[in-house]
Order: sequence, then structure tokens, then C-alpha cells
Amino acid sequence: MNEDNYPHETLDLVYNEVKDALNMQFQSIEGLNTKASIIIGFVGVIIGISLQLYSQSNSYLFGSGMTLFMISIFFSFSAYKGKRYRKDPEPRALTVKYLMEDDKTVKKQLIDNFIVSFEDNKTKIEEKVKYINYSIIFLFIGLIVLILSIIVG
Repeated sequence: MNEDNYPHETLDLVYNEVKDALNMQFQSIEGLNTKASIIIGFVGVIIGISLQLYSQSNSYLFGSGMTLFMISIFFSFSAYKGKRYRKDPEPRALTVKYLMEDDKTVKKQLIDNFIVSFEDNKTKIEEKVKYINYSIIFLFIGLIVLILSIIVG
């Protein structure tokens, strides 16, 4: 079946579904950025409170906790840093290249571009999730070490 034989309703359905999936992906990116910034803020508050509770008798545990918090912040910043995500189409390229084409050809090409964008962004999102998970792990380990340093001190 060549692209001239695609039913128009089916082409519209596929186009809308793929476009919605790409938009949901960008909402997911915003949610992950929010999580990373919340972790950074939370660790900052914990470090501020920890400095008030610092006791020289347990400086090794305290220093270990602060190191774990810094590692957590590092991973959060790594997740938050600006990555370029692909979102097609570029408006100028769309008008220059496809303005004179028929609508089925344009929709088919847009569907293909949306799918490639989705797949490219998926790997970047998975990396962002990995960094956020590492950040949370180091945050909790840091909290445990900090609580131990308070109890011991």
C-alpha cells in the first residue's frame, strides 16, 4: 500500500496519536526537571540544617554525609542540565519543504519525523531518570549517615 492509498481517517488518527505521544514525552521531561530541582533544593536545606547540628566529635561521619549530599547534588544537576530534545517539525523547514505538497504526503512525513524525535528523546529521558535515581539513592544514604552522626555525637 503506497501513501496515496492510506485512508485519510487512519492517517489523521495515527498523526494525532504520535503527536500526542511526543507531547506527553515533553510533559514527562518537565516533570523530571521539577523532580531534579526539588532534590537540589531539599539537599540544600538539609546541608544548611546539618551545618547547625555539626559536632566536632563525629566529623568523619558528618564529612561523609556532606560528601554524599554533594554527590546527590551533582547527579541532580546532571539530570537537570539542558539537553537539546528534538521536537519536529521546525516551522521554517516545514513551510519551505512541504508547503506545495499534498496533505497526505505531509502528514506521512510528519509522522515519520515525530517517531524519530520520540525515539531520540527516549534515550535522553532514560539517562535523566537514571541520574535522578542515583541522586535519590545518595540523598537517602547521606540522610542515614547524617542521622548516625547526630546519634553518635
